[in-house]
Amino acid sequence: MLKPAFTIEATGISDEELLQSRLLVEVNPNAFTYVLLNQRNMSPLVVKYFQLEPSKESPLTDGLREIMEGDSLLRRHVKETLLVYNFPDSSLIPEPVFTMDTNREIIDTLHGNLQKGLILTEKIPWWELFNVYRISPDLHQLMQQTFTAGKYWHYYSLLLKSYKMFDSTEQESCIKVIFYADKMVTLVIKDGKPVLIQTFLYHDTKDVAYHLLNCCQQLGLDQEKVRLLVGGLIDRQSALTTELYKYFLRIHFEEIDDSIKITDELKELPLHYFSSILKMAVCA
Repeated sequence: MLKPAFTIEATGISDEELLQSRLLVEVNPNAFTYVLLNQRNMSPLVVKYFQLEPSKESPLTDGLREIMEGDSLLRRHVKETLLVYNFPDSSLIPEPVFTMDTNREIIDTLHGNLQKGLILTEKIPWWELFNVYRISPDLHQLMQQTFTAGKYWHYYSLLLKSYKMFDSTEQESCIKVIFYADKMVTLVIKDGKPVLIQTFLYHDTKDVAYHLLNCCQQLGLDQEKVRLLVGGLIDRQSALTTELYKYFLRIHFEEIDDSIKITDELKELPLHYFSSILKMAVCA
């Protein structure tokens, strides 16, 4: 059985607590994360993060099936389940020009047509945008079979929704970055409006700096004035953080909102590791 890279779990979780809780599951090409949030007292009961290494011999669905079959908490009844797909084949389309007829054409044009995946669409609350994205049919079928009553979202959609609810500061420009082991999801807000949301792969700290500085240059942002909001798997004392401070003056590590109870279990790890996904669990 695959072991989580890190686990935060309250002891003695009762059936009553579970029936008050929302389960949010995030899947991306190299990781599986889930949060169990008691909505009655806004207390996170569980946060688990699994690192995956899919291959031709061991595809992503095999690793996910092993995790979901081996984790007893994922088989217990909860109030509701939200399944979040964090895959880069996505396009945000302004509501006035959105039409269902062109969804596949848009995705094939922007992300290539070698993969004949399932095309899903959702309206992003609080923004006049639709998200059109492509998912592996095998993955979607596995998630439907495992979580029969689950509701589906794309990560970008919830990132925008949670930004509006928790992080937005009027018309200020901001770059929000959530780090993973080998990639970063980047949301760029200029004058209060989203102008970019994209996943960048990186190998070292200079790759990260290049992508962020390129965003500033291409989108007309002043790197010394823009707010850089950082979360995910990044340590405050790391070489990556040092590299960021070379170029950006207004760096803020993401915090957990006051509406979410910070338990003793949560304090075992830096709060910015999972602040973003907890916010999503609140606002989804």
